[in-house]
Amino acid sequence: MREALVPTKYFEKTTETLYGANKQQLNIQYKLTNAKVCNDGVCYNTSFLMVKNLSQNVILGLPFIHLISPFKVTSEGLISEYLGKEILFPFTFPILVRDLNTLKNKSVFLENQIANINIKQDYLSFLKNDLHFERQEKHLEDPKLQQKIQTFKRKLESEVCASFPNAFWNRKRHIVSLPYNKEFSERGIPTKVRPIQMSSSLLEHCKKEIADLLQKGLIRPSKSPWSCPAFYVQKNAEIERGVPRLVINYKSLNDALQWIRYPIPNKSDLLKRLYNSNIFSKFDMKSGFWQIQIDEKDRYKTAFTVPFGQYKWNVMPFGLKNAPSEFQSIMNEIFNPYTEFSIVYIDDVLIYSDNIDQHWKHLDIFLQTAKHQGLVVSAPKIVLYQTKIRFLGHNIERGTILPIQRSLEFADKFPDVIKDKTQLQRFLGCLNYIANFCQQLRIICKPLFQRLKKNPAPWTEEHTLAVKKIKAQVKSLQCLVICHPTAPKIVETDASELGYGGILKQVINNQECLVRYVSGVWNDTQQKYSTVKKEILAIVLTIQKFQDDLINQKFVLKVDC
Repeated sequence: MREALVPTKYFEKTTETLYGANKQQLNIQYKLTNAKVCNDGVCYNTSFLMVKNLSQNVILGLPFIHLISPFKVTSEGLISEYLGKEILFPFTFPILVRDLNTLKNKSVFLENQIANINIKQDYLSFLKNDLHFERQEKHLEDPKLQQKIQTFKRKLESEVCASFPNAFWNRKRHIVSLPYNKEFSERGIPTKVRPIQMSSSLLEHCKKEIADLLQKGLIRPSKSPWSCPAFYVQKNAEIERGVPRLVINYKSLNDALQWIRYPIPNKSDLLKRLYNSNIFSKFDMKSGFWQIQIDEKDRYKTAFTVPFGQYKWNVMPFGLKNAPSEFQSIMNEIFNPYTEFSIVYIDDVLIYSDNIDQHWKHLDIFLQTAKHQGLVVSAPKIVLYQTKIRFLGHNIERGTILPIQRSLEFADKFPDVIKDKTQLQRFLGCLNYIANFCQQLRIICKPLFQRLKKNPAPWTEEHTLAVKKIKAQVKSLQCLVICHPTAPKIVETDASELGYGGILKQVINNQECLVRYVSGVWNDTQQKYSTVKKEILAIVLTIQKFQDDLINQKFVLKVDC
């Protein structure tokens, strides 16, 4: 910019240099910052170098061209777009073809060419993956490979499987303590409770189970001041197995114990690792918690009573509040070096690989690690070399995911009219499991959530229709794709009077594939917003919900206005 155009009080000293077209250095001592270049009502913040003897008043160079990009190049000038409005920056003089081509190389045309090349490369990559998967699947049918898999399974069964969960303590022991809360004193130990009475058939079953636990060294007789009652439950799972389950009410002990805040991983986050995996093997740690020893000094705290005596645990019993966190902590410590091919969720372990040869190496690492760490694997639950696997309540295959049918049966267990508040809470709680698979779920549920408030309005046909609509969605869930970190992303949003909905998609093989849904309802303040403001808020809230899949990535935003 020519110096004479601006009062000197706005100048700032600068050491920057600038050369003219004749390659001679221009005389520059000052610059102008935070200047505005306005065109057709749109202003751009930029800065200028001040030149004394400039032939033109202002020259907008490459820095400004970068500022208005992406832009189109025409014979008239550069066209940039702002909020759907095209803004022309005309050329002062007719431009040479050579210079026009130079500008085109910096324009939106080049960006589109690069984008098209990237899309073609992605398409070829996904096509290659499809062919690769089909070859792997065909290879798994080879009788020689199946024989090799069975040989490896027998090796697993002989080296890391056993009848007792404490069978390999001679290899390594995992020991945890049970510290009290700082506020708790043993003078506050609850008075011994009377054992819960059992029917004659349950009593006989209990005697056999206690004898079995004593023989395996999992419990021992006790005279502890602690005494928590044991009893049997016979719910659906127990009825299916045909065996009642022994349960100990550790509420009083749990109240006295210090919390161990080790986090249990989020299932959705774990499953995202499987976006590009083709081969799976699955393992279950036998009676997982019983593989952990209780520190000798704390075993008396686990004492429980049955009608014929008192016993305490040598191992971590089911029912203690810290048991899942303690077990997850130990398993993570063991398998964290191998997170690129293993997923651990409490006592479930999944080994995943891209191909068969790679999977052999991963399984061998798992075998050696489990053996060295003294882990006991459940032999009946070993699943090897699958292209489709059930894990954490989902069917997983070729980068797709869908809840298993058993996880969706809850819908049929509830009536269409759910007037009981506790029953309604359970029904709505079950929906969290399938929220990613259901469109507009929170909006459909809005009248049901209002029933959880104090003094709700009577149950109406609107509530019944909401329950029926949810059940219909549950029975026809779409298969979703697992988010691929490099696939092109699309976010779609829509706002209504009641709330908003969002969809995350990714492009695979030139097809838009569903990744997940999100939805929400407006609060009282948001309900009063204008339509435009609601649409903008829907965009913000949807992107926030999807941010873990969108961060540091470009994506296409589609808004239904």
